[in-house]
Amino acid sequence: MKISTGIEKLDEVLDGGVKSNSSVLLLADSLVDKSSFVQHILSARILDNDKGIYITTSKTPTNIIKNMYEYGWEYKHLVFVDCISSTLKEKPKSKYALKRKITKLPEAFEETLKLFKQALKDLKGFKIVIFDSLETFMGVGAENIAEEMKELKHLFDDTKTTCIFLLTDWGYEKQEIKKICNAVDTVVNLGTVEKKLLWMNYFQFDELPRIFFQITQTGVGLYVPKILITGPFHSGKSSTVHALSEKAVSVDRLGTTIALDHGYIEKKGIVCDIFGTPGQERFDWILKILSRDTWGVILVVDSTRPETFKRAKEMLKEVKGYEIPFVIFANKQDLGNAIKLEEIKKRLGLPDVVGTSATKNEGLEEGLKLLFDKIFKVK
Repeated sequence: MKISTGIEKLDEVLDGGVKSNSSVLLLADSLVDKSSFVQHILSARILDNDKGIYITTSKTPTNIIKNMYEYGWEYKHLVFVDCISSTLKEKPKSKYALKRKITKLPEAFEETLKLFKQALKDLKGFKIVIFDSLETFMGVGAENIAEEMKELKHLFDDTKTTCIFLLTDWGYEKQEIKKICNAVDTVVNLGTVEKKLLWMNYFQFDELPRIFFQITQTGVGLYVPKILITGPFHSGKSSTVHALSEKAVSVDRLGTTIALDHGYIEKKGIVCDIFGTPGQERFDWILKILSRDTWGVILVVDSTRPETFKRAKEMLKEVKGYEIPFVIFANKQDLGNAIKLEEIKKRLGLPDVVGTSATKNEGLEEGLKLLFDKIFKVK
């Protein structure tokens, strides 16, 4: 049985989600906000009426709740195993907490595990556990940590609990990291890379491609910094940009776009900027500028004007659309004189044509999802 992480693409690469009654390691580099990432997952599980346990060794429960509240994430039915407040000379509020400051690391590790196990045994029906910041205990040795994690697997199975461990790799020896990875059922890497002049977060499972993401007020969302929307004059590009976007602006003159449209999407797990191009040939020089560092292209064609299809294919070539993921929006399918979708596919001789109506907001999200699936191809 699988349980959803609340992150659609992550569930996809994991073939439906993480295994129930299992252990998962989120292995992060130092630039990734791994705590917020896992808090999104925790919130999604709570919204599905699961109860959660949060073992915290680096942030106080107050700070964790504050962070989840600011994002609008659900944190009810959440019990803390508080292993940090006493160290910071704060009075713990949780029943499961270290009551005194422990200065010796091996003892702190032992007491944390004792509290963890007790909470798991006491709290019935708590299906997900977060163990934040394993790096706190790396001083006791990766082998010792790995052995304890292996022992915990029996407890996860008995209590029907899924545990997500978090570990930031602060340049540890590869053999140390390998020991800890081998102690869990699933490993998901959270990393940061410089890509096309941007520092970007990604998650990755096994040898599958990296999936880039941002953490925003709507949670963890797939991130694409630039999608280009192009197509012939009056095909409906501006309407498409505005229909897809949370926010959009256009530069217009005499009723047609002479510069560009810009929109921003943040919904249904998608975060991206989209740019619409002018359709007239005299502005083709703009296409070459806008197409730089583009991750994907939406080619919009007017389903009622097949005479513009040749121009559409030329524009796709101008923005190097044949070299990167693209999808064709056969717009104005709601009109009576629109050519049928199969005929449009035949005339264009191109794959991935989706019927749309920008004015009625029909087919657009289906087409956008298809483009994202191509950009983030995982299988």
